[in-house]
Amino acid sequence: MKKICFIEAEGVLLPFKDFFPNERRARLFFEQLADFCEKKKILLYVLSGFHESVAHKKFDESFLKGKFDKKNFVCATEKYVLNKTVADQKIYREKISSDPEFNDSFFKQVFIESVLKEKKVSQKDALLFGDDVWVDGYYTMRFSKIDFALFEEHLVDRGNKVDRLNGLAYFSLDFNSAKILIEKFPQINTASLDKFVFETMKKVLIGDSLNESMTKAIKKRMEDNKRG
Repeated sequence: MKKICFIEAEGVLLPFKDFFPNERRARLFFEQLADFCEKKKILLYVLSGFHESVAHKKFDESFLKGKFDKKNFVCATEKYVLNKTVADQKIYREKISSDPEFNDSFFKQVFIESVLKEKKVSQKDALLFGDDVWVDGYYTMRFSKIDFALFEEHLVDRGNKVDRLNGLAYFSLDFNSAKILIEKFPQINTASLDKFVFETMKKVLIGDSLNESMTKAIKKRMEDNKRG
C-alpha cells in the first residue's frame, strides 16, 4: 500500500488546453480517491504547474473547492520561483508575462522530492498519477524516482497526443483502476519509454556533444533493460 499519492490537476482532473474531462466522472473519481486515501491514512496532494496567481483561481472555480483541503493543493509559488537561479527566474518571469497560464512541469518533481524528505517517506511508498509520458514518466524516472501511472484517457508528450507505450502502468477515471495501483503497484517495464525518449532526443540532437550525457544515460538504461 502506498503512503503518499500525487495527482495532476491539469490534464487529468481539470481542463487543460484542448482537454476537457467529463466533470461528473472526474468529480466522482476524485471523491472516491480522496475518501479512500483518508480512510487508509494515505497523504494525497493535487499538483498544478500554474503559478499561484492562476492556480488558486482555477481551484476556486473547480469542483475541488469544498471537496479538498486547499493546503494539499500545490502549485508554483513565489517561494519556488525565488529559489530558482537568477537566470531561470528571468526566463520564468518572461514566460508567465507572455502567457499567464504557462505550466511549469518541472515544479512537480521539486515538490515531490521536498515532500518525501519532509514526511520521511521512501520513494517506493509514493505514486504519481499524471498524463504526460515525458514530464510524468521520464522526468519522474530521472528525478524523484517514484512510481508513476499515466492517464490513458489523455496521454500526451508535453501537450501533444501520443499512443500508449507498452509496459507502463495506466489508470482511467474509473476509481478501481487507481485503487489497484495504490494497493499493489505492478512491476513495470520502461523499455518502450526509454526507446521513446531516445528516439525523441535523436531528433533534436545537434552535433555529438549536445545532451551527450543524457543520451548515454538513456542508452545505458535500454541496455540494462535488455540484459534484465
